[in-house]
Amino acid sequence: MEFHPSRDSLLAEVHARPSTPIEAPMLVTRIAALSGQEGVAADRRHIADLCTRMGKTRPADDSVWCAIDGGDWQLRWERHGEFSSWTFFAKPSWTAGESAIDRVPKAWLDSLPGPVLVLTTLIIDRMDEAQSLDPARSEAIGSRVMGGAATVLTDLRADADGMTRFLLTMHRDDPVLTGRIALILLEIESYRLMALLAFPVAQQTAAKLFDIEAEARELTEKIATHMGVDDDRDLLAKLVALSGRMEAMGASTSFRFGAARAYFDIVQTRIGWLGEEPLPGRQTMREFMDRRLVPAIRTCVSVADREAGMIARIARAGQMLSTRVELVTQKINADLLRSMNRRASMQLRLQRTVEGLSVAAVSYYVVSLLLIPVKALGEHGVRGLRTDLITFALVPLVVLGVWLGLRRAGRHIGDDEH
Repeated sequence: MEFHPSRDSLLAEVHARPSTPIEAPMLVTRIAALSGQEGVAADRRHIADLCTRMGKTRPADDSVWCAIDGGDWQLRWERHGEFSSWTFFAKPSWTAGESAIDRVPKAWLDSLPGPVLVLTTLIIDRMDEAQSLDPARSEAIGSRVMGGAATVLTDLRADADGMTRFLLTMHRDDPVLTGRIALILLEIESYRLMALLAFPVAQQTAAKLFDIEAEARELTEKIATHMGVDDDRDLLAKLVALSGRMEAMGASTSFRFGAARAYFDIVQTRIGWLGEEPLPGRQTMREFMDRRLVPAIRTCVSVADREAGMIARIARAGQMLSTRVELVTQKINADLLRSMNRRASMQLRLQRTVEGLSVAAVSYYVVSLLLIPVKALGEHGVRGLRTDLITFALVPLVVLGVWLGLRRAGRHIGDDEH
């Protein structure tokens, strides 16, 4: 069989970013840095630098993930669409405020490429449910997950180190299940913040849209009043300029708003995977996201819809105005053609009048010239020669000849023009 050239990569994609089995107790700290598409090379250089420090094998130049064993800590680096995640694992010493990055070389950690958006730690332990509730503050949200296999508590607030924390209490000794739940929680926190990146963009865009909507409303109201072709063309130029501004704004925000929708869908899907069961007196993560994240995403969607609607309305207004300008221009052109036709008709009549006069004038001079020798013959011996009868006979012949000659000359001129 001949396999498709993309088959291997497609099979690998299905199994990309698997969960890591975790033996409780464990600290898991994730850092997500926005290095952007152009920062992939910088991320690879940074992980290669750590491999060199640790005496490990450097990853391939086209790698999108890498795992490093640092002895008392481990690291898994993964490249995502527009950010890189650096997930660290370490056994806890149960000191206050500890995380899995405490043993990582600080100089290397401080030079991570790109600004850090996500900094969170999972505290994974194995204890009974009553003990698991003690460390949590009263505002913590939480639930039982995976059919009661674990309890999750968090307040989703950053501490003095800028780190959010989750307390994951396992009630079942299953490293694979523990790793799956940990990965789901890390993805919820990562994609929650990635989705919220669009919220400040939406706020700034909404303020700009307010001014553009007012300007567009003013311009479209003027369309109802026809003030002349020049005014319509000036109005059309303003609408085209406004349309250009809107297109530029849409181009600058479309990726962010589209990414927000995709990230939000991932968050909703991952929360569904947890199969939350409520704890007495506490919000579940689903309820918290419905109250806090959903309104922010709806704002982003609303602003994106307003952008698309405004672009469409300006385009329709410009099309209507352009049609009116075209119709008026066609009417002006038709009037101009009718005027030109009238002038051509007048010129034709004048030309025919001039041709008649020309025939008379030329005939008069031709007859006059022909009569000169006739008169001379009468005066020098030709008796009985009547010049009046000769003139009477010459006039129709000369007129006919001149008319035919001018007509033939006109035909030749027309043939030359064609």
